Amino acid sequence: LGIILDEKGQKASKSRGNVLDPNEVFDKYGSDALRWLFFTSPVGESYRVGPATLQEVVRQFLLPLWNVYSFFVTYARIDGFQPNSRPRIPLGERPVLDRWLLSRLNGLVGEMADAMDAYDVNSAARPVEAFVADLSNWYVRRSRRRFWKSDSDADKLSAYQTLHETLTTLTRLLAPFTPFLADAIFRNLSGDESVHLADFPTPEEGAVDSRLEAQMALARRAVVEGLAAREKAGLKVRHPLAKVTLPGELLPDEIGSIVRDELNVKSLGFGGEELVLDTNVTRELRLEGLARDVVRVIQDARKKSGFQIEDRIETFWDSGDEVAEAIETFADHLKAETLSVDLVRRRPEGLEGQEAKIEGTRLWVWLRKHEG
Repeated sequence: LGIILDEKGQKASKSRGNVLDPNEVFDKYGSDALRWLFFTSPVGESYRVGPATLQEVVRQFLLPLWNVYSFFVTYARIDGFQPNSRPRIPLGERPVLDRWLLSRLNGLVGEMADAMDAYDVNSAARPVEAFVADLSNWYVRRSRRRFWKSDSDADKLSAYQTLHETLTTLTRLLAPFTPFLADAIFRNLSGDESVHLADFPTPEEGAVDSRLEAQMALARRAVVEGLAAREKAGLKVRHPLAKVTLPGELLPDEIGSIVRDELNVKSLGFGGEELVLDTNVTRELRLEGLARDVVRVIQDARKKSGFQIEDRIETFWDSGDEVAEAIETFADHLKAETLSVDLVRRRPEGLEGQEAKIEGTRLWVWLRKHEG
């Protein structure tokens, strides 16, 4: 190991006055943050340690992990999900996102076990950061609707079981590295006494699917390139397009649907030399785009009004002709996305409400909780 430096690269010493007080560090960032910084820093090199580096550990790793855990707990409480109350859905019957995540998870278990057996703590810790980023920025973001939809179907149960399995396994992997965070999450999700009394995980047989992971990687790359193409063309992602043609091989329908949704296009083509967007916006596509803008306005009004995540609402609105046509055409979509029981085109006297502009057209909304 190297030596401790301050954030300017100066050796930490009392004479320079740049030594960090451990108790202050633990109080502000937690001891797990300091441990993780040491475990993931290159072996043999000196450590630059200070408020900025510790804050970065919290922001990039510990907080995203905690946010995923908080997301799960929030919806599990709303739906009354109990981990062992229903039979475990077989891996092969789960949706593609779940199979992909569990493949990534079991690959991580094997990778970390090999590194730990070789006493290579650095190589054991670093892959977890990439996994948590995938868990937060891809799996949870792509699965949000599965958790908050009202239907309690097999898809929703699979999402709950997959995220619960992932978090409890991940905390057992992290127990030697971030003992306090891992134990807090594990105790609450499992009901067991402590993560430090649990076994280190072993990979589930048949769970790793390299081909699926490669296909999902292609899909994610297509999304990045497609979003860049939309930005270059000045086309908002909320506004749907007819088609995008992707280079390379045909993707399975389950994965292709993810690409369509991320890029907000109606269909995919394959085999071109480069990614090509169909930028022709029909009248129907324009109205659908305006409806998505209306969803954004209502969701913002929900937040400002302090509604709970699960609250059903009644939405009163008033607007000009084109936005009004979009609301009426896509009323079912608007209701589902905003948990609105009713969409009422009326502006009652004396209600302040909230106003916004969509493509230059004024939209007024007022919300109240549905008491049905």
